[in-house]
Amino acid sequence: MTGIVKIHNKEYKTVALRVNEFLASDHHKDWSIETDLIADGTNVVMKALIKDTDGRIRGTGYAEEVRGSTNINKTSALENCETSAIGRALSAVGFAGTEYASANEVSDAIIKQTAINASQELVNYNASVREHIYSISAIKEALENNDLETAAEEWGQLDENQQRSIWKAPSKGGIFTTQELATIKTSDFREAGIAVAQAV
Repeated sequence: MTGIVKIHNKEYKTVALRVNEFLASDHHKDWSIETDLIADGTNVVMKALIKDTDGRIRGTGYAEEVRGSTNINKTSALENCETSAIGRALSAVGFAGTEYASANEVSDAIIKQTAINASQELVNYNASVREHIYSISAIKEALENNDLETAAEEWGQLDENQQRSIWKAPSKGGIFTTQELATIKTSDFREAGIAVAQAV
């Protein structure tokens, strides 16, 4: 059905579908959707109200968006926020389907969480690089000089978790080049490390 989006094996209605169902409903024929801008700064807050024919509030929905937090919020934070508020207000009067949140809200939340996770991952990576910068520098210098034994010895001084914490492709902001990472993965590099360990 158009307007139904499946996310993590759950079906969510888009706000557009909820509005269409609301407008087509005989029971809610003369009801209205009203929105009110609560805050308009870095954070945009909207309230949506569903009112019956007597003007009584039958459902409310609030939403908040941060300007610039996603691509859509760089240009349309207000509109995005209003859509979310309307979707929640319509859920309150029975247009939610099986899930209270709308497809719009869930997809926005996933995008935001992905950005937060990526940001935290970068913070963690940068902290690991700072913590092990001397080892990293020594490994890079040894690899540049084709000194596998020294590079392997320095690499071996790091435990497995530390090694993983500084392992990132250069295309994703990693400090090692593609060639350096490839060399570290070779059997020659491992054998050099074994030879160093046995010599100790």
